[in-house]
Amino acid sequence: MQYLSVQEFSKSPQAALSSLSRNGKVVLTTKGKPSAFLIKTNDKSFARLNEMLQDAEFLQNMEDMQMQSKKNGNSKMSLKKINALIADARKSA
Repeated sequence: MQYLSVQEFSKSPQAALSSLSRNGKVVLTTKGKPSAFLIKTNDKSFARLNEMLQDAEFLQNMEDMQMQSKKNGNSKMSLKKINALIADARKSA
């Protein structure tokens, strides 16, 4: 896997695509930190790769929500309290 800065990519996108063709994956970085993936695909693999990425996004979002819930104390909320909040929200909608 090759790492390229966004600046390098913008100067020479064709070089990034050549690397992608050789390596299958390229990571774009911003200020030295990963910011995007380029993944080699084709007509046959596109739908499956897209589905896999959606699954990964879903899992990451769930983990983020769980961490936020722990951080703000909602992870200790009782089922009764959760149901009351849901009922209130439905009344307001």
